[in-house]
Amino acid sequence: MPIPAIVPNPFDDDAKREARMEANLPTTSRRALAIVIGGVVALIAFGILALIGYPGAGVALVPLGALLLLGGGIELLLSRL
Repeated sequence: MPIPAIVPNPFDDDAKREARMEANLPTTSRRALAIVIGGVVALIAFGILALIGYPGAGVALVPLGALLLLGGGIELLLSRL
C-alpha cells in the first residue's frame, strides 16, 4: 500500500505553525529536578547518619549524592540554554 503524500494545509500560515512548534517544547525538566533533589536527600541522609554515629554510610551515600547533584545540575543547566 503506497504512503499518501502529505499535502500542506493552505489555511495554515507561519504564525500558526510556529505557535504549534513552541507548544511542543518542554518548559521544565521535572526529571532533572528530581535527580537534584535525590542528590540533596542522599547528602542530608549521610549527614544525619554521621551525626547519629554511622559514618560508614558515607561510603555509598556521598558519591551517590554528589553524582546525582552533578548530573542533574548539568542537565538543568543544558536545558536552560
